[in-house]
Amino acid sequence: MDLNNLKSDPIVVVGGGFGGLSTVQALLARSDGTPIILIDQSPRFLFKPLLYELLSGELEVWEVAPKFSALASELGFIFLQESVVEVDELESKLITSSETEVKYSQLVISTGVKTDYSLVGGLNEYSYGFSNLNDVLSIKELITSINNSSNYTNPLVIAGAGPTGVELACKLSDLVKNRVAICLVDKGNRILSKSKSFNREKAIDAIAERNIKIYLRHYIESIDENTIEFRNIETESNNSLKINYSGFLWTAGLRPSRLNIVDSFLDENKKIKVNQFLQINEYQNIFFVGDIVFCENYPFPSSAQVAMQQGYLTAQNIISLRKGNKLKSFQFKDLGEMLSLGIGNASITGYGITLAGPLAFEIRHLAYLMRMPSFSLSLKSAGSWLFSKK
Repeated sequence: MDLNNLKSDPIVVVGGGFGGLSTVQALLARSDGTPIILIDQSPRFLFKPLLYELLSGELEVWEVAPKFSALASELGFIFLQESVVEVDELESKLITSSETEVKYSQLVISTGVKTDYSLVGGLNEYSYGFSNLNDVLSIKELITSINNSSNYTNPLVIAGAGPTGVELACKLSDLVKNRVAICLVDKGNRILSKSKSFNREKAIDAIAERNIKIYLRHYIESIDENTIEFRNIETESNNSLKINYSGFLWTAGLRPSRLNIVDSFLDENKKIKVNQFLQINEYQNIFFVGDIVFCENYPFPSSAQVAMQQGYLTAQNIISLRKGNKLKSFQFKDLGEMLSLGIGNASITGYGITLAGPLAFEIRHLAYLMRMPSFSLSLKSAGSWLFSKK
């Protein structure tokens, strides 16, 4: 694609997660003819809340991870499968890994976060993450090994009892059919510390029905090929627990994806402080969206629905900026929370309902279908779901 023949400098979005893709969709809905370029080093958009169902085989790859090229063709944006190595704010241009220079009129940075394996020695070598398709494939292979071999008797250990850790614990317990125990380890004094109380209660019930052991107020101190050592934060330093394990999943630490403009503005909490319009005051034509940002006067959690709402607002503000109109402040509207709690089971608080069980699982599935990034994908996935019910 010849970027030099574009009719005008494009609006460029770096990062194709929920925030970035939502920005692109909202810009296209308000299109004034300006080219829109999405840059991401992955070939696929990843609907991360449905990774658990991909792991269990309840959904297929095409439902959870559609190709950006197909979305670009249907929706009408330009997709570059590249990474950005440099952003020149003064010249309003960026350089990609292939040394392609892309000029922009406005820029949206939504590069997100990735699993941080630097927090404990040995994580890179001995742990599984759960943030991409390769992670899912690796964990599937582990599950197959456990189910097909009598050599696996030690527990699976999961670090982190937030939504990812809890949802994984329930799903894995069902998938290994209680052949091995699941150990859930967290520094906090309760699981799902930031979740809705109803969902937390239902998660506790789901855990109690499975071979899952919870170690609260514990942290991972070390890991090697065979053993994990974790320690109670309230006991003396020489008192720790060592166990042999069949697999270790790390969900307890995240860090921003590397990009020079992101790195230069990170604070001590590895976040970028933005104003109420999701900008840094120095660069009015650059917006920051998603898990990498925080705003002192307008606090919001890190979640997919926050990133999507920020994407929609950012698109609106970019159009306003181009027309010389006033920008709108970001105000997060909490639409609720949905948790996967094992095969065919879920818990929902929000959307006007409070519900748990198989029906909640079906509603959760349909709610996410409504958020798919293209109409044809939603229609195809809905047809697949309806066919499976017959």
